[in-house]
Amino acid sequence: MTADATRPDAASVLRVGVISTVQSLNPLQAQDFVSAMVVAQIFDTPYARPMPDRDPQPLLFSEPLAADADGRVMSAPIRDGVRFSDGTAMTAAHVAGSLKKAAPFREHADVDADGARVVFRIKRPNARFDLVLTQAYASVVLEKGGKLLGTGAYVATPDATAERLRLVRNPHHVPAPKIEEVVFVCYPPEDGQPKALVAALERGEVDFSNVLQRKDVTQLQKVRKYFELGNSTAMLYFNTERPALQDVRVRRAIAHSIDRMELAAISHANTLAHTAGSILPPMMGRYKDGIRHDSAKAAALLEEADSPPQRLRLLLMFGPRPYLPHPQPTAEYIAAKLATLGIEVAIEQARDSEEYYQRVAQGDYDVALTGWIADTVDPADFLEAVLSEDAIPSPDRPISIHANLGRYRNPAVDEALERLRQDPSEATQQELLRLAGDELPVFPLMYGSIAFVHSWNVRNFTPPLLGIPDFSTLELSSF
Repeated sequence: MTADATRPDAASVLRVGVISTVQSLNPLQAQDFVSAMVVAQIFDTPYARPMPDRDPQPLLFSEPLAADADGRVMSAPIRDGVRFSDGTAMTAAHVAGSLKKAAPFREHADVDADGARVVFRIKRPNARFDLVLTQAYASVVLEKGGKLLGTGAYVATPDATAERLRLVRNPHHVPAPKIEEVVFVCYPPEDGQPKALVAALERGEVDFSNVLQRKDVTQLQKVRKYFELGNSTAMLYFNTERPALQDVRVRRAIAHSIDRMELAAISHANTLAHTAGSILPPMMGRYKDGIRHDSAKAAALLEEADSPPQRLRLLLMFGPRPYLPHPQPTAEYIAAKLATLGIEVAIEQARDSEEYYQRVAQGDYDVALTGWIADTVDPADFLEAVLSEDAIPSPDRPISIHANLGRYRNPAVDEALERLRQDPSEATQQELLRLAGDELPVFPLMYGSIAFVHSWNVRNFTPPLLGIPDFSTLELSSF
């Protein structure tokens, strides 16, 4: 990608602090939160992400999708004047061609260009197909000269690195963003704590961050703070393909051995608000699975099991996440609890994203400590990613929408998911959560939260519904 040769004044640069490096600038490979945030500045999706109290609106289309009588064919005309960062005018063929290459999108619909219109043939009923068009995998990408070009407000500079990534204005974006340059700087945690990033915020070296927790920033004085109970859930997945974990009594024994409120206290000051009782994060509704910490019940269930495990391999995420701010201490807590049941836990933290996704695809773990961040506001999307048989990861299935790390198969769940897609009712949603709670292929541990922190010279910021801001809407003022 090309960039402006001149550098803007410091007053025109937004400095964003993060605690993990950017893993990829390819929308189909950007699975981690930081990479997804960067990708969202470079590439547009056909529909914009939803705002609070507002449904998604067309972004690359000039009008909303129009559907035929049975809702299986939808189309919309592209918006005039949209250009990629090299000046190429976007066409309907560009949009259709880009979406055709996205395997996660192809699971939802076939797509073609018809003149200036993009036509979608839906593969299964979906009352919220507009939300599919807001997902990162639906980003419109032009491959040209060995580079990936987008129509977003910013473009990465040639000197960008994973530790320090610089974005400058896309000169062809309309309207032009007020901020000329956005720089993402990584401040790695020390002993699992984000001390360096917190100190940089206090010194005024960082203008914006959304990767910290409330207790990390409570003492900061020179910034504005916003606290949101997030759109994510940390979970302990049981690999139900393992013989010892196919017994629901073993899974429930492990769940009853864990005190979720104690576990939440590792990462959060307000433990009650973050203690999970459901797979779904609070923004999608409330449900209680009824599982309580009960050491005696845990021991009794394990005693009843036919072949209780003596040792389990726990796969751990390769870095902090909004739902898992302190991965290693959390994993150590779980290992200590399972030790009281006579189960030895070997914690195996993935070195990087490549190793993690490879092991997930191969099912190379007994239990996995990870979680899921909502990509949309639709509970069906969240539940499908975590529970559907079609969402079991494999080497030929991208993790971006395949998060059934429990490798769980239940025709009743898949049938309920289909009904929820067609008719998003509270009753069907509760049925799904009850089934998941009864069979427990995944044990929800705690809800994630987000602390948005920015310097006083940042203007026009509103906390985004799904955690990822649009930096092109912000302004910087000088004092």
